[in-house]
Amino acid sequence: MNVIKGSIVGAVLLGLAEPTAFAQSVGGVFGPVVNAGHKSAQIRLGIDPDSEQMATRVHYQQSLNDDILVRASVQTRKTNDSDLDLNFVDAIVFWQLPNIAAHWQTGVRFDARARSDSRPNAFNAHWMNQFALSDDLSLRAIVMTSKDVGAGARDGIFVQTRTSLTYKLPNSIGIGAEFHNGYGSSENFGSFNDQNHQFGIFANIPFEEKWSVYTGILTGVSDAAPDTNLKLWFSRKF
Repeated sequence: MNVIKGSIVGAVLLGLAEPTAFAQSVGGVFGPVVNAGHKSAQIRLGIDPDSEQMATRVHYQQSLNDDILVRASVQTRKTNDSDLDLNFVDAIVFWQLPNIAAHWQTGVRFDARARSDSRPNAFNAHWMNQFALSDDLSLRAIVMTSKDVGAGARDGIFVQTRTSLTYKLPNSIGIGAEFHNGYGSSENFGSFNDQNHQFGIFANIPFEEKWSVYTGILTGVSDAAPDTNLKLWFSRKF
């Protein structure tokens, strides 16, 4: 299936960042489109300049057909004891569903997450949507859920939403804005300022045919959100 014009190569990406750890998020607004024969790898950096915390994620993914894509990812974090400590490992499946309408593509994604340091593991389920507003403008909207499993599991289901608006320039560079909303656990969502809400801008720049670089900045718009989150990703298609 062809990627709608205006989508970000950064959609080749992501696993879900920790529901309560937005400080150095490397998450993005991923899309539902799966292309047969796709293979790619990516490395991501997420930095909170105020706390000097940093996260690194590496993943490899490939499509099994024109509906299913699988991904394996590893994320590290900076802790008080180490600059490069294992955070979690993900096994991920993207499933593009039949088109609902000509300009609306949708799909689901399932993640199995194993966390380090005796923390509870997690199962994540997300609903992905992509809308072609014009030849060069696209909108993405995701509903994301995460449930802790195993020893030490937290109560409730953690809920996020993410949206992005992307405009594709004539030179294939994608620019746009995104909104990340972390509502916390369904046991107690709390007020707006108790939640993690961030707004940002980004650019995705392809080069050397198979490479692309994505750079963006998120700014907190609620009290609980970090003031600044910087993101830098490098992608390589095979």
